[in-house]
Amino acid sequence: MSETETMTSPIRKTVQTSTTIVGLECPTCGEAAAPPANNGGKSPRPFCSTRCAEVDLGRWFRGQYTIPAVDAADDTIVEALIAKVETAAGESEK
Repeated sequence: MSETETMTSPIRKTVQTSTTIVGLECPTCGEAAAPPANNGGKSPRPFCSTRCAEVDLGRWFRGQYTIPAVDAADDTIVEALIAKVETAAGESEK
């Protein structure tokens, strides 16, 4: 390389100075979440501790996290929605 050529600067890694990020709370207990793991490390993030992560996992295993479902045999909800759409479509044609 000649003296007139410039070298590109090396890639710099950003270092997190704070141990927590403002606003991120543990979904189990509400405490501040654990900091992100270092390279190759482990972190219980988004939880504050391994204990809270295991409590959450236990809730999944017991089926406490469910999505409400509509019974397929109950057509009254569907029929009401169809009637509402048909009524709205009829009013917009006038």
